Amino acid sequence: MQKKIVALAVAGLSTAAFAQTNVTIYGVADVSVQGISASQGKATQDAAGNVMGLQSNSSLMGFKGTEDLGNGLKALFQAETSVNMAGNTGNNSQTNEGSAVGVNNTSIFGGAMRDTFVGLNTKYGTALAGYLSTPYRSALVSFAVEPGATGSMTIEKQMSAMRFGYDNTQFQSSVRATAIAYAMPTLYGFDGSIAYTGSNNNGNNEANASTGNNSLYSALSTQIGWTGYGVNIKGAFQQANMQVSPSSATSAVAGANQIGDYTSYLVGAMYTGVQNLKLSTVYVRNSLGTNGTTDLTTGAGKISNNQLYAGVSYRMGNWEPRVSATWSSDMDGSSVQQLGSRQWTANVGYYLSKRTQVYGLVSNLNNSANQNYTFGQQTSTLGASSSTSGSNLFTYGMGMRTSF
Repeated sequence: MQKKIVALAVAGLSTAAFAQTNVTIYGVADVSVQGISASQGKATQDAAGNVMGLQSNSSLMGFKGTEDLGNGLKALFQAETSVNMAGNTGNNSQTNEGSAVGVNNTSIFGGAMRDTFVGLNTKYGTALAGYLSTPYRSALVSFAVEPGATGSMTIEKQMSAMRFGYDNTQFQSSVRATAIAYAMPTLYGFDGSIAYTGSNNNGNNEANASTGNNSLYSALSTQIGWTGYGVNIKGAFQQANMQVSPSSATSAVAGANQIGDYTSYLVGAMYTGVQNLKLSTVYVRNSLGTNGTTDLTTGAGKISNNQLYAGVSYRMGNWEPRVSATWSSDMDGSSVQQLGSRQWTANVGYYLSKRTQVYGLVSNLNNSANQNYTFGQQTSTLGASSSTSGSNLFTYGMGMRTSF
């Protein structure tokens, strides 16, 4: 009898301790099988080849929770990691959208760390510290009409990016980084946030704003938005201090350590006033300070481009067609001709349940000359051309997405 009483008492204490924090386990599993073909521009008319493979589209697992500390104060945490459902570590995997590529942030699940932080919430707002999506990234991906803003069709493929067709020189503002952040409470439909990432946690160890051989040293990111009457409007700004270390003696980026700030501005709107409809558009302007590096510029000391995204989706019963298009302009200020690029995507999902869907997709990405945007899953032999003839990439396939 006494043993039973003690056991019940211990169980009660254990339950009380765990009840202090509400913990949720969540995740997404999204895998597609896709074929991709690449061809050179009209100047060569040569086929670059075809590949077929599995793609893990931002599959993830996470834990999050809150604890009521009293007097309106709450502690919160989140630990999230990507999960490589494709079972490989090569270019056929898409587990790194918005994350640093090739950095020391590998998780215990073998994937890249995603948003992971601790914080405090009050009626005056929320403060966070950890590895975070910058406010700029959060604003951009909120306008995607595809579920999860993931895979070959992600809004981040071109938007907020500069990808030069030489030396693997790439810059991207839609990133995660080690940062501290503050988000204001929603007031009369307005919301906003700001984040700062310092060089002490980034530097050469985290190429957060780029892939290849470029490093983010510090960044300031902010966004403000308003929601009402079925409309969500956001503006965002991010400025990152960049460095480039050429990987070879033949690098076209001589004097690359003079690379300065990479800045992106964003304004976008989404309309959801009609049930089951998403209609969005985003405009972005990017600029890269080069401090007069002559191999990159004609003397202006700055390279810039403009980008536009438009997308629409509409759910009809279990079916949901989605269509999007992205346009990136020529780059002004480069001594090497950098012509624009374009992508269109058609995706149709069929919901088997509230959390599970199957889908089919086709997408085409064209680089006119010397820009180097890719779908991300092709091998190097199928990459976008660095020649002046440009290249064309086409992908097609089907997949399944489920969340828990």
